[in-house]
Amino acid sequence: MKKFLIILLISAIPFLLVVGFCGYHLYRVLSLDPGFFLSDEDFHSSEKALDMLIYSKHFSQGLACGEVPRYMREDNFDPKELLEVGATADFFFKLPEIPGQQSEYELSQRYVRDSLEGELRSTWGEGTLFTHYSKDDSCFRVATEIKAESADSVVTLMTDFSGNSGLYVGKRKNGVVTECVACKWRDGHCDEVISENKMKLDSVSGKMLSYTFNTREVYAEGTLHVSDGLGAEEMLFDNLQRPVLYKIGGHFYRYEYSSNDTADYSVKIFDESKRNVAFYKRKFKENREIVKYGGKRYEMEITRYYENEKLVKEISDEIWFYKFVNSRTKLFDAAGNSVLDSSFYEETFFPGWRYSPNSVITTHEYGENGKLKSYAQYKESYWRDFPFVFLPLHFESRDKIGKLSLDYNEAGLLKSVTDSTMLRIVFSNEKLDNVKECKDPYQPSSYLNP
Repeated sequence: MKKFLIILLISAIPFLLVVGFCGYHLYRVLSLDPGFFLSDEDFHSSEKALDMLIYSKHFSQGLACGEVPRYMREDNFDPKELLEVGATADFFFKLPEIPGQQSEYELSQRYVRDSLEGELRSTWGEGTLFTHYSKDDSCFRVATEIKAESADSVVTLMTDFSGNSGLYVGKRKNGVVTECVACKWRDGHCDEVISENKMKLDSVSGKMLSYTFNTREVYAEGTLHVSDGLGAEEMLFDNLQRPVLYKIGGHFYRYEYSSNDTADYSVKIFDESKRNVAFYKRKFKENREIVKYGGKRYEMEITRYYENEKLVKEISDEIWFYKFVNSRTKLFDAAGNSVLDSSFYEETFFPGWRYSPNSVITTHEYGENGKLKSYAQYKESYWRDFPFVFLPLHFESRDKIGKLSLDYNEAGLLKSVTDSTMLRIVFSNEKLDNVKECKDPYQPSSYLNP
């Protein structure tokens, strides 16, 4: 009888562990925000408050006015960003090969950056004009961006391929943009305000007191729309310029800090019902900076390694519960340039189950002068005998997403960017012939952006 009880107990332990494991994750699923399975975007979610905490760390750089700041964009190589004032970049795409004939390339996109001159300079002041030509059959669609800056302001006028224009007017204080108003631009004037954002600074110390943002722009099914009413956000700061209160759409979130230490600290985020809905932790240990943050839906851990006070490596692990896991490693050279960016991604639902494992690897190579020589990106696919995390991965394939080589002239100016399989970008300082602009109305479905 005693032996039977021992066998029963040994058999029951794994069963109880499985029940406890499944019970915990069932509880975790049920505790998620109500819209978790309905939408990837929950406008009033606790993660919005966490995102704003992280975003507010960039306020010292000033507000973005007319363009998305670099730290909010995908970390991909964009040749257009290398275009200097007075230069043109022509994108030639390889046509389908014909047996027995030499490969041909066709002009598909043209980007031109010029200084504002003549009437444009008289109207807007000193600045630049960025023009984007995109081929549509036998003619080109045109989009422009006019940007003028001065010691106390920045103005950006953006016109898309449909001819719709938006004007962004920003005011500077202490060298950074602290206010920005965006409006629809028609017939030479603003007739409809779309958004306003403002940082309020202390008149004596210059410290940030509050941040407000009102907008009528909303995303629905991946498309930007203008709504009838303004969506309002407000953030208040303490005397250490740390967010303490965030209000959005009738909801508010409080930030509580463990100490006044600006290096090692932790933050708990509470909603209006005093529930702890998210957290943020930062700690320095020898040559490492360790950051952890998350909420009900996801958690992120980032470890940054420094040598001689310079970032040399960054490792991050991101978990979106019952959605995906992503591990990423970045390496940097002595100048702070990214030389390797490798990420591994798997979809997941029930804990331990993994689907569609793949890896994206990006490399950058630099010359002796510190200028980028090449950019390459690959995607690797894997598979498991059974979709469970503890089973080994098997390599399936490696596909090239992009591999570009950069060529400079003797003066160090970029001449061309080449991908021998599909693309060649030619940079020139010569004044090129005008392209034929389309006259018929723009049809979005016919436009392909590279």
